[in-house]
Amino acid sequence: MDISIYKLKKQFQNILMPVCKLLANLGISPNQITIFTVILNIFFAFFLYKFSNFKFIYLIIPIFFFLRMALNALDGMLANNFNMKTKIGMFFNELGDIISDTVVFYIFFRIITTPSYLTIIFIFFSILSEYTGVVAFMIDGKRHYEGPMGKSDRVFFVSILSLLNYFNFTSYINYLIIIAVFLLIFTCYNRIKNTLRT
Repeated sequence: MDISIYKLKKQFQNILMPVCKLLANLGISPNQITIFTVILNIFFAFFLYKFSNFKFIYLIIPIFFFLRMALNALDGMLANNFNMKTKIGMFFNELGDIISDTVVFYIFFRIITTPSYLTIIFIFFSILSEYTGVVAFMIDGKRHYEGPMGKSDRVFFVSILSLLNYFNFTSYINYLIIIAVFLLIFTCYNRIKNTLRT
């Protein structure tokens, strides 16, 4: 089973292509977008923490994640479509995602009062799933993004949790996080299995 929002990547990129061309014409590099995205995530995490008592932030979170996924797509599109790939860019891309996920997820789970052990486990397996995808590249030369709880799926999942909090449907949130953890473990398995298959 490999179900993931990541499979919609091509359609999403087609929508963003005019923006990508504009950025290229302005001389914006993929690394600049990646670094900007990481800084933006850190500031957003601070914003969440600062305004955690205001319910409106739960509506802003899905919007922010949509913007973040657009930025994540744009840096790759610039690199691939406009011959801007760099070795340091690979470091920025992988490490930037891990830093962004860790900071924002930690603050989010803290403000919705998720038990610490669940927060740690979710973030740990999120990082492990990304590391598994990177190790796969060392084996078959291909970065693996299989789901069902890849990067795009995680931000979608947290967006859903955010909306559930806004509408006060919080009774089963911890159970949903537990399910997500099992899906993260299965994601690691999927990436290893598909890598060894080649």
